[in-house]
Amino acid sequence: MKKILTVLAIGLLIAVIPYFVKVSPYVLNIFMQAVTYSIAVLGMTVVLGYTGQINLAQAVFFGLGAYAVGLGTVDGGLNFWVTLALGIAVATLSGFILGLTTLRLKGHYLAMITISFQQIFDLILNNWIDFTKGPDGIAGIARPSLFGYTLNDDRAYLLLCAVVLYAVIYFVWKLPQTSTGRAMRAIRENELAAEVNGVNSLKVKVIAFTISAGLAGLGGALYAAGFAYISRSEEHTSELQSPMFIS
Repeated sequence: MKKILTVLAIGLLIAVIPYFVKVSPYVLNIFMQAVTYSIAVLGMTVVLGYTGQINLAQAVFFGLGAYAVGLGTVDGGLNFWVTLALGIAVATLSGFILGLTTLRLKGHYLAMITISFQQIFDLILNNWIDFTKGPDGIAGIARPSLFGYTLNDDRAYLLLCAVVLYAVIYFVWKLPQTSTGRAMRAIRENELAAEVNGVNSLKVKVIAFTISAGLAGLGGALYAAGFAYISRSEEHTSELQSPMFIS
C-alpha cells in the first residue's frame, strides 16, 4: 500500500510541477500527449495484456472520442461534458459491436480484421468532408468548464487529465482482482481450459474489447479538447494550433 501511495504522490507531484516551475508550451504539449495516449494504451492492457487478444484498431476508438468532442462542441454547440460522455459511449458501442462480430476469430485473422477496421475508419474521416471536414480537420475546440471555471490554463487542464489517468490506472490495476479479470487471465493462459471450467470466453473477450474501446474513447476526447484541433491527416501532426503552442 505504501508503494502505491508513493507512486500516486509522485504522479500528482509531476502534474503540479508546472504551477511552481516555468514550463514551456512545448513541454506541456508533450505532457498532454503522454497523458491522453496513456489512457488509450491502458485500454490495450485490458484486451491484449489481460485477455491475450490482438487489437490493432485502438486508434479508431481514440478517434471516435476525439471527433465526438470536436463535432459536438464546434458544429453541434454541445457542452464538453455531454460530448465527452457521447464520445465514450460511441467508442464503447463500436468496441462492443466489433468484438461481438470478430472475436470468434483468433491470431492473425483477428489482427487482419481489426487493422481493416482501422483503414476503413481512416478512409471515412478523409473522404466524408461534409461531416468530418476531411484532411482539414476540426479547429476551435473549446476547453471545458469545471465548477464554473474554464480550464483555458494549460496547467489546469493537464492536471484534470492527470487525475483522470490515475483513476483509469487504479481501475485497470484492480480489474484482475475481480471475477471478470480472473476470467480474462484464464483465457489468456488457456482458453480451452477456461471454457472447461465454465468461463464464457466470447462474453469475457467482448467485455475486454468493450472496456478497451471505452478507455480509448476517453483518451481521444480529452486529447481533442487539450489541443483544440484534430485531423486524421499526418501532415497536420506538427502544426497543431492549440493554446499549448502559444507562448
